[in-house]
Amino acid sequence: MEVLKWIGQGFAIVVAAVFCLFVYVFIRMAFVAQFTELGLLRDRVLRVLLPGVEIKEVSHQLSPLEWEHESGPGAVPKATSLLLTPDGQLQSEETRFDGDPRRYVDELSGADSLAPWILFESRIYQRNGDTLGQEIADLSEAPFTGFGYVAGLNDEWFLVAGDVRGDKNRNSRLWQVSKKNFDVVLLEKNPYFTFSRPPKTFTPEGFDGVLVAVYRGVVSYGFGGDCSRPRYSILRAYTSTYPLGIDLARFSFRAGTIVDVAWQDGALVVTGDPSRPAAAGRDRIPPRVWRVGLPDGVVGMPQRSGATEPEEVSESLAG
Repeated sequence: MEVLKWIGQGFAIVVAAVFCLFVYVFIRMAFVAQFTELGLLRDRVLRVLLPGVEIKEVSHQLSPLEWEHESGPGAVPKATSLLLTPDGQLQSEETRFDGDPRRYVDELSGADSLAPWILFESRIYQRNGDTLGQEIADLSEAPFTGFGYVAGLNDEWFLVAGDVRGDKNRNSRLWQVSKKNFDVVLLEKNPYFTFSRPPKTFTPEGFDGVLVAVYRGVVSYGFGGDCSRPRYSILRAYTSTYPLGIDLARFSFRAGTIVDVAWQDGALVVTGDPSRPAAAGRDRIPPRVWRVGLPDGVVGMPQRSGATEPEEVSESLAG
């Protein structure tokens, strides 16, 4: 009888635990937006990533931005999608149905204004009219597999989102690839969905270089449809001083997802959109505008070779 008593108590504990877990999951799903907002409170609004960068918020009278304002590759175009026939002919992209033997490939501007490149199955070819030309690179040993998302960056680098080679979980990461020697540099381990909001490039008038907003992580307010935004926006610069690129600052979602960057009076003016997605059920709110002052040497004559993963430095504007 004592054994039956212990079995009954153990069964009751298991049932209670399952019930509590069910209630917890239900509450998390029913109040996902509220839990997300609580989680955002723990995020630092800003974090300086390059010593000497100074950030101040700018007052303004701007109206709320349009829904999903200016999501896309930005100033530097992404690769163009084409179709490759079994006999090696390139065709403009069109609807492709199951069973169609044609394969999707990407066309990207090559280095030094040469013929465009065709990226296909971890290999890069020069385009020769409407056919594949000479193979110029084999990336089958690169740390990523295939070309999930491809976009231009500047004259020296292009962007690739791809799954980590050998990872069965198909975790996608963001890489920058050299146009000169095809060296690969890991840019972001946890990118936001590139099909929805890829990294965005900016070439502000008067700024000697290219700026990139790299979107990291995700904040979710529901399930399906317009329900999420990037958790962070990393502002990265490519200049003659930092040819490999340098991270300037990290903006949290509370600071606004970076949607625009201008160059005014020797400083960057960054516009961030903090409006919640439609699933949050909230009215859109005005953007937040930030003045980002750069230390001497970031723009101008080269002073150092550059860096890709600078040490993070605390920012005075804590969250």
